[in-house]
Amino acid sequence: MNNPSPSRAAALERLRGPRIAAGLAGASGLRLLVDGVLRPVIALGEGSMRGRAVACVVSKRQPDGRLTPAPAESLNPVDLERLDLAVMEKAFEALVPTPESERPQLLVLPLSWSSLRAERSRRKLLRLAASGQVRLRSLILCEVTGVESGTPHSALREAAGQLQPIFRGVLARATPNRRAIRDLTDCGFTGATVEAADLGETEDAEAMLRTVLALRKIGPGLLVHAVRSVASLTAVRAAGASWASLDIVPGAQESARLAAHTKTAAGETPAAALIES
Repeated sequence: MNNPSPSRAAALERLRGPRIAAGLAGASGLRLLVDGVLRPVIALGEGSMRGRAVACVVSKRQPDGRLTPAPAESLNPVDLERLDLAVMEKAFEALVPTPESERPQLLVLPLSWSSLRAERSRRKLLRLAASGQVRLRSLILCEVTGVESGTPHSALREAAGQLQPIFRGVLARATPNRRAIRDLTDCGFTGATVEAADLGETEDAEAMLRTVLALRKIGPGLLVHAVRSVASLTAVRAAGASWASLDIVPGAQESARLAAHTKTAAGETPAAALIES
């Protein structure tokens, strides 16, 4: 396969999804910077493009100008709430309303457990989500992130119950290990999310199936994040996952093949038009 032409690279960048960025002052006095993208989401059962999933990273700008990672566990509840609100607002700004003649698109929105467990911050997020959902004519799936091991099931069930009247679904971000799955099972979630890199080798179909079945104990829907190859997309589909978000990198050869599958699923440009032999 040849290197992508400038026009094809631009097409891949558009398919990759809108970029989002935000900056705000952190409680530590350092500025927090958000860099993200709204990745395409494929409904695996029907082979169609169903919407977007927000993926972002947060960094701190040090006094000398360097950017250092700012993982959620290093931030206090005030910073996490402000980041959740900022990411939601930026995601809504980056999208256009679904036309009345089309099926509403999905938007998978990560929100921290720190913000969702507190009634005051949860109300803020719910109000913003409700208004954005109506304006964009979209169906928002809440992806609950940062649930600590040992969190009481009763607290998770209560929060999930408060979220479900507004959100299309409430998914828990998980890792494929027994303890994490046990901590999130029977807590009122409608499904789970997991990183494709955590699912293991795509060549081992039986192991993939076992892992997906275990994750679906949390809830019937499963979204696999950051699928980067056609082989991985095929494997998670065969294992019974519900959706996949695609990590398309303009310039990467495998991304061109993955993008071709996405465009074909969306009923747009035929795959052959994106792949150069």
